[in-house]
Amino acid sequence: MPHHSFHDPTNKLNNSTEHKSSIMFSSIHRLLSLLLSIIPALIHAQNSTSSSYSCIDPSLPHSTVFKGQETTICLYAGPGGDWNSDISYKRFPVNLVADEFSSYKIPGSFKDIVQSNPFGSEATHIFTSSQSSLSFLRRYYDTTTQHLYPYLTAIIDVRDGVVTGIAWDDACIFCQRSRCAANTYNFDGSAATAEQISQPADGCYFTRDECVALHAGGTDDCDLKLYVVWTGTDAQGK
Repeated sequence: MPHHSFHDPTNKLNNSTEHKSSIMFSSIHRLLSLLLSIIPALIHAQNSTSSSYSCIDPSLPHSTVFKGQETTICLYAGPGGDWNSDISYKRFPVNLVADEFSSYKIPGSFKDIVQSNPFGSEATHIFTSSQSSLSFLRRYYDTTTQHLYPYLTAIIDVRDGVVTGIAWDDACIFCQRSRCAANTYNFDGSAATAEQISQPADGCYFTRDECVALHAGGTDDCDLKLYVVWTGTDAQGK
């Protein structure tokens, strides 16, 4: 099947110092060029968990993906550990236009998830879904290391309008390599390696102290932010 890459040109939480850390953010142009160099065949869907994590908005006119029209993307946040079991989580859906590079920030997520710790766990994990496809888990906050990983990029692979996989891109483009660490997990809570899942498995982190200072200074750098890019073909083969 010929390959067409969508190219360049996020609900809200239940009710929300100048940056001097060593995180060095890249330009959008660099981000896009790296994103679109990913080979869709390497995109693996996470299929080992319940269909209850599917993501479809029944109010949209189409359940399949059409270029230039909205498709629903969901970001889930919950405790670390086994997501195949009965757990409590938060779900943040958003409708994004296919074929557009988009970003989706969860306002107040540092305060309402990290500082409040509504899941009462040692770590907070997140993942993305669309239709019946799920990404692997990534860690947002780890109470042991006091590290936060707020920046995420999801590459959504579509075949004839059906989402067939969601991969995480290399989040280490957001920082120096010294701030890059392994940060991808299977739904049973075990660590996932790049070799196992055939996609990048690392991410950039802030320390909690840095985030507290940034938050006190009025910035939202440590709130969850999801970038989304599309690849493949829509329901009309475009």
